[in-house]
Amino acid sequence: MGNMVDLAKALDKAIGANSVKQEVTEFVSFGYELLNQIVTGKYDGGAPIGRLIEIFGPPSSGKTALATALLIETQRQGGIAGFMDMERSFDVGLAESMGLDTSPGKWIYKRPKTWEEANMTMCKAAEVIRAADVIEKNAPILFVFDSIAASIPKSVVEKGVDEYNMNDTTALSRVASTTLKSVAQFADEYNFGVVYLNQIRTKPGVMFGDPTTTPGGVAMEFYASARLALSRTILRNANKDFVGQEIGIKAVKTKMTRPFQQIKLRMMFTEAGHGYFDKEFSLMEHLIEIGKLPYSQPYVTWDGKKYNKGPFADYIRSTPGEYQKLVALLPELEQDPAKATSQTQK
Repeated sequence: MGNMVDLAKALDKAIGANSVKQEVTEFVSFGYELLNQIVTGKYDGGAPIGRLIEIFGPPSSGKTALATALLIETQRQGGIAGFMDMERSFDVGLAESMGLDTSPGKWIYKRPKTWEEANMTMCKAAEVIRAADVIEKNAPILFVFDSIAASIPKSVVEKGVDEYNMNDTTALSRVASTTLKSVAQFADEYNFGVVYLNQIRTKPGVMFGDPTTTPGGVAMEFYASARLALSRTILRNANKDFVGQEIGIKAVKTKMTRPFQQIKLRMMFTEAGHGYFDKEFSLMEHLIEIGKLPYSQPYVTWDGKKYNKGPFADYIRSTPGEYQKLVALLPELEQDPAKATSQTQK
């Protein structure tokens, strides 16, 4: 009877060695450790490069802001960021105020007419970037596609508005099913990530269960490595003026860790109307909730001093090094039992 060594040699001769890439190794941080964790199972993870993900939710729930934060982080990691503006609504000035670098080469902005053109543009751009060899091989390339709901298939564009029929209502679903399988392979081959933004719709006549759905059919449910569902709760001050919103983020699918985990992230607005993610306040509330940060209503105790929640978050935000002290209070993540066993055997 043969052994595994002989079998491995025979397999190598017959079909070649195993493919090198068997897991995601490169990520772009969302900028918030808890969000990284529910998507990838680690605090220093994020959006996976080489894969597709989908972020969907109601209007003004932070989808574009979250995606813009990913684009900015992509550039900070030495990579190139791109945006396919199917909705024709991207505000480059606002993105620049958040930190986006729109210098030619570092930033790709396109307004494709069709679903097919947008996806082809991303794949072609990634191929050119990798061939040019001007960024490090492990530097990220990330595109944001905004949005699936606003996309029009080529077959529909070629018709006049007065010629639409019932068959055209399912055209996007059908073309997404055939296109996304190719995009997924291109993303892996040229090592780029795509964040598809999407809206939600309500199914008519649903009496039981979740009545919400997303445009584009079910293809994204199969080809996305992660899908994030966003919800929102309006935040008002003592005068009942709108000051921000608390975004609920649920990982309804992830191939990298346990799915269906969820977190909350505050999105606040300055008097000038610019939005920002208040990760300091959000992390503080989480640490209080899990008992890692001393709290006796209404005070947080930190370095022997007592603070109200708002002033404490301001202190953490404005004092270098303090946020990382908060991050250090997060509990250590449990190691994958299979990996732990493998390391023990070694």
